[in-house]
Amino acid sequence: MRRRFIIETTKFDHLFTTATPRIAAGTHQRDELPREGGRWPVSVVLRPALDSRVAHTLDAVTQEAADLAGPGHWQTGQLGSAHLTVRALEPRREQLAADDPVVARYHSALHRAAGRIQWPIGFEVTGLTLTAGTVMACAEPVDAAADTFSDHVTHELGPDAWYETERRDIWYLNLLHFTGDIAAPDVLIEWVGDRRATPLGLVQVDAPELVRSEYRPGPRPHMGPIVLGDTVRAL
Repeated sequence: MRRRFIIETTKFDHLFTTATPRIAAGTHQRDELPREGGRWPVSVVLRPALDSRVAHTLDAVTQEAADLAGPGHWQTGQLGSAHLTVRALEPRREQLAADDPVVARYHSALHRAAGRIQWPIGFEVTGLTLTAGTVMACAEPVDAAADTFSDHVTHELGPDAWYETERRDIWYLNLLHFTGDIAAPDVLIEWVGDRRATPLGLVQVDAPELVRSEYRPGPRPHMGPIVLGDTVRAL
């Protein structure tokens, strides 16, 4: 009897397969500067420590991807900016008062959720993939803590959890957001394809953060996270 082998594909595989034709054809998604009601809203994120080896590895890989994609694309995975998003909390608001009552509720919920699990939370960064709008680093939680924390955040937010009603089904760090034409799309596709299963390191996060993002121009443009409120004290 012939043995049948079943090759399992992941969501990251599917993203790569569906993104490559669009990138090759130049019909990929292109980020624009943020606007009221759009993307880049107040969010709960997990960032690798600035002094960690994996943060510097992600920074270097981001620069490599940017060199292939050409100038102007947002280098989201650079040092201090790379993050895993737990959940977005609302559409983007351009103006946020320091004493905004909704943000205060978000922060209170985040403190309570963080206090319900043991930290740090860990992720293995297992390789790269492409989406229609990004170069993405694929992450796999080392245990159930990340998903459990996400569920706690949802519970503690209560009615304020309206914006994203379901837990995200993958964990990832976007390294590069495309903002225009890609200089060498075929080369970028091959480069990412060669790194689909290249481990990049272990991310360990000591505490979650409530952030908003602002555009930062320069030689490495990106949407930089700005922490809202005081530091979350994790167990």
